[in-house]
Amino acid sequence: MPLTRIYIVDDHQMVIDGLLSLLQNIETICVVGFTNKPLTVIDALAFIPTDILITDINMPQLNGIALTRMVKAKYPKIKIICLSMYADNISIKEMIDAGVDGYIFKNTGKQELLDAIKSIAENGNYFSVDMASDGSNTKNTNDTLNEKLTIREIEVLKLIEKEYNNKQIADEMYISQRTVETHRKNIFRKTNTQNVIGLLKYAYSRHLI
Repeated sequence: MPLTRIYIVDDHQMVIDGLLSLLQNIETICVVGFTNKPLTVIDALAFIPTDILITDINMPQLNGIALTRMVKAKYPKIKIICLSMYADNISIKEMIDAGVDGYIFKNTGKQELLDAIKSIAENGNYFSVDMASDGSNTKNTNDTLNEKLTIREIEVLKLIEKEYNNKQIADEMYISQRTVETHRKNIFRKTNTQNVIGLLKYAYSRHLI
């Protein structure tokens, strides 16, 4: 595998130090730069060849959402991994809309971080296995729409986005939980996704919700 050049930006030096420790001595990875001052990143990337930028969301002066948009606009070939403590759908949606290629949590283990870097370096994407609703750890989503979602399925999808469980969806829509389960299975099958974050990424990108 070719060498993957990583640039790290996080306002907490302890996080940067932890990532440097995790990534040192990995033959396929080279950390080419790091900073706890996000405002300096855009100019720095002009002089430092970078394959993947690892960033947080909540940073002073320039948050990760704005930084992602700026990097994608000026350096579209650079892939971006969001390393965050936030697991809510709003934060995830905003990062996806900004163009992030991967999203993992700060409590992730070393192996998942390496898996994310490898997947994204190989022109894929990666969304944390902890975001899966059904135990699946499939990260990549397929952009091919096999079948169109029905109006009823889109209604279920909107409630999934609000983090409703099957019973809550059933109560809201006045249908049985078994019917909800059938709708969910059909939604995942039609969108060719295996977990909630993959489904939401698919839905947001097509303005279904």
